[in-house]
Amino acid sequence: MNRLQQITKVRQELLLDKPDLANQVRAIRENAVANMPDLIQTATETLQQKLAKVYLAKDPAEVADILKDLLKGEKRVSRAYSNTLDEVEFDAIMADMGIEVSLTKLEEIVRQHMALPNCRHPHLLVMDQPRQVIEEGLRRFIGHPEEMAPTELGQLVTEQIKQNILRSEYGVTGADCIVAENGVLALAEDEGNLRAVSNLPYKHVAIVGIEEIVTTAEEAVTVIQAASIFGAGRISPTYVSLIAGPSRTADIEFRMAYGMHGPKEVHVILLDNGRKALRHKDAGALLKCINCGSCYEWCRELAAQQQWTGATMTPKGFALGIIQGRLRPPKLKASMGEFCCPVGLSAESVPDSLSKI
Repeated sequence: MNRLQQITKVRQELLLDKPDLANQVRAIRENAVANMPDLIQTATETLQQKLAKVYLAKDPAEVADILKDLLKGEKRVSRAYSNTLDEVEFDAIMADMGIEVSLTKLEEIVRQHMALPNCRHPHLLVMDQPRQVIEEGLRRFIGHPEEMAPTELGQLVTEQIKQNILRSEYGVTGADCIVAENGVLALAEDEGNLRAVSNLPYKHVAIVGIEEIVTTAEEAVTVIQAASIFGAGRISPTYVSLIAGPSRTADIEFRMAYGMHGPKEVHVILLDNGRKALRHKDAGALLKCINCGSCYEWCRELAAQQQWTGATMTPKGFALGIIQGRLRPPKLKASMGEFCCPVGLSAESVPDSLSKI
């Protein structure tokens, strides 16, 4: 049984105790898409009230301009893995600026050092690789060719990642959700390195698609849990960080001080890049997708049929690729099987919506 088969089996078991989860997350995402303009305005205001600096970027070129202004003169940044960073080609922007990028997600580190292809799953970057391949990739990362006990290897890798982050003035992440009512970024993960990227450097930059804005913190937690169950076969991610602006404390003489226990600056770049245009088309329903990856095998088959390359294997990833001009519109496809989707997308509705872009 491979990883995806295991996820399917566990997902079915977990959903027995959460029979209403899909309906809940579907309603949340439908509200997020329907009320996107109002949520953007509210989130911008509440983020600014929390002293975060907010930027609206219509495309990757505007993201690049913002980053070139923010990161001018920097030598190194650390980043977490994010579909949105991938979408705007963050690493290429940094290379153009002569800035070294330190990776922090283990699966991405292994893929890079072992020259493995990106399977374009939104969460599982290295799938079904032998243990020897994973360990070799991690040994190459720390520059230690000799074999060692997994525990020792894990400690050395963790320390190397931490040191790389500490040498960075900026930590760059995406976000799973932005809570409009109180200006909170919600970040979910399993390793703890994303928490370090957003917390240890002096400055934190989050690049987030505008469709990820929800109304309440409870909605954010529901979306995050659904993505974990449907996409990874886990009841929840190990860590969920809720970030409400720069670090601040009044412990010393009751005077507010910033940057004591985390970044002194938080910058949030809200990315459009075709999302508003999709919302005004019949394909707007695809923005409900939470990038969980539950339809990965189906998407991989569709991508093969259409000869699409370089897209995240989700309905939203395909829709954005088409409207951004990176993928050509779909041709007539052969019939394929169904998939399990937390927001109600189907093997019939997705191709129909994609063809209307």
